[in-house]
Amino acid sequence: MMVNSVINQLFKIEQAARDMQSSIEQKKATLRKQYQEKERSFDRQIDQATQQQLKEIQEQLSQKNVKNRKEQNKYYEAEIEHLEKDYRQKKEDIVNDIVGHILKERGD
Repeated sequence: MMVNSVINQLFKIEQAARDMQSSIEQKKATLRKQYQEKERSFDRQIDQATQQQLKEIQEQLSQKNVKNRKEQNKYYEAEIEHLEKDYRQKKEDIVNDIVGHILKERGD
């Protein structure tokens, strides 16, 4: 009977070890699942923050581009106005020269 008692004790110990192993495996699986959920949540937060930063950068670039275009347009308009003024002045000078030559020839 002593042998049976020892065998029963060993069986109980082995069963307890299996139960502990099973419990540990369940806890590991639960922890792994929690870790994966936290990792996905963190990834989503990082993605959202990154997207927000990209959106802000794109808006800033867009505003800078609009400002640059306005400045360029002002510059080009000023250049065009200057060229047109210069053209009108030279045209007037040429007309005056022609009229002066005509009048000079008639006066001769």
